[in-house]
Amino acid sequence: MSVPRPDGPGASALEGAAAALCGLVAMAAVAWLALWLLGAGSVGSPVAMAMALAAMAVGGSMSAGSVNTANSTGSSGSMGSILSGLFGGGGGGMSPSMSGAASVMPLGVTLVGSVVLWLAFSRRLRQRRVTARELGARAAGAGAAALLAFLLVATLAHGTITMPASAMSKGLGGGQSAGAGAGGGALGGMFGGGSASSQDTTMSYDVHVGSTVFGALVWVTVVLALGCLVSRRVRVPLGGAVDRVRPGWAPSLSAVVRTLLVLAVVPMVLVTFVGVVVGGRVGTAAGGALLLAPNALAVLLTLGVGTPWTAATHPVQSQGGNPLASIMGALGGGQQTTAQQQPRTEHLTSLSAGGWPLWLAALAVTAVILLTCAFVAVRNTAPAHTRPLHRYDGPLARHLGAAERFGLVTAVVLGSAVWLAGASGNLGVSMFGSEMGGTRAELTGSVLWTVLFGLLAGGVAGFLGSLARTADLYGGMTSPRRILARKSPSAASPHSPAPGTDPGTLEAPLGNR
Repeated sequence: MSVPRPDGPGASALEGAAAALCGLVAMAAVAWLALWLLGAGSVGSPVAMAMALAAMAVGGSMSAGSVNTANSTGSSGSMGSILSGLFGGGGGGMSPSMSGAASVMPLGVTLVGSVVLWLAFSRRLRQRRVTARELGARAAGAGAAALLAFLLVATLAHGTITMPASAMSKGLGGGQSAGAGAGGGALGGMFGGGSASSQDTTMSYDVHVGSTVFGALVWVTVVLALGCLVSRRVRVPLGGAVDRVRPGWAPSLSAVVRTLLVLAVVPMVLVTFVGVVVGGRVGTAAGGALLLAPNALAVLLTLGVGTPWTAATHPVQSQGGNPLASIMGALGGGQQTTAQQQPRTEHLTSLSAGGWPLWLAALAVTAVILLTCAFVAVRNTAPAHTRPLHRYDGPLARHLGAAERFGLVTAVVLGSAVWLAGASGNLGVSMFGSEMGGTRAELTGSVLWTVLFGLLAGGVAGFLGSLARTADLYGGMTSPRRILARKSPSAASPHSPAPGTDPGTLEAPLGNR
């Protein structure tokens, strides 16, 4: 039987580049499927929007602005026509314009692309052991391909969307009030000869190239690093220091990451299948779940450890230096703040947003998940790698070591999830270089509190998981195999490994059996 010869740097780099392209194609395909389920083809090009979602999935931000058309200045004789003639008409830089921006990561698209990237990248690595030179060439090829591919995607991710009139009136913080039409009162009459909700609005959008390219490089780096650390079949040389600490830390990281992957992917697949088969409103909900199910999972799990999540909307009032502010105030509109325009802030643990039942459900789910992950992590960690980080050799040393490692891993993973799941956006009307009105919305969670609470919750879960594993090994040995193992001479030897473990190899603590 011949041993496979190592690949050259060129072949390894090409295979890494192909893996990055496979990940991008998977992200675009998932984004297109989600848009199709949402019925987004009625407002714009699904292909361009799919590219925009793929760019946003790696950290790119999107901005939008109104498109000046011949019909966008309202009817003849209206105030909008006069202002359009004075300030540049249909296409002048001083005419009234819509603008918006969105910063959100559709983690469903990110997750699918990450899984495909790693599977394609590690296909050859699962067949044989690679050298550090091969691994570096593959990683460099994947990074270069991702940089160029996402640069092209961000360049092509632009187009136009037609915003329904009802959506525009809500986006501008409009509402019914005395003497003002829906959508902004005098603002709508001035810029359209009537209500702002009387016609649809066409807006152009594009994606920021710099943030997309930088995010693509970070995405490839994180996915490949995580894959090399938690993979059970890929044996890669990561360096002396990394190889020394990997057996103690990789089982905890592997247990948490794999569990979160299963919890995110299984509901996404099931809901998408049902949405494709049923269609209608179910299909619309499936499209949203395909994009944002991992975001919702991150919110739920971090709520369980105590993270304060806040959803807020803020109406944007016209700036004091705007020369039209006094005119609009004299016309009796645009500055009246209705009940729907008041700033609103909802804490997801408050009574109005769900209250104690939501928090208790999140707490129960998170506790079960963390305890299960901790037990699996301790089971796959060799005793030689369970020592605590500080000097302590007492009877609880093994349990404290498990608590410290699992707590740190939990804090990092949950803190990263909160940072990625946050979202913000704004939509408004601008004139003379300043905003005349609009709405800003955001969903934010505290990363600092998540790290602190995750460290505490993960530490407790790791300690209890280690205790449960010890009870399972000794107190719970009821099978004949375990009884014989405890009575055998090798089991009584202080130098022999614990049942089911082999601290002498790297693959044992990673679950490679």
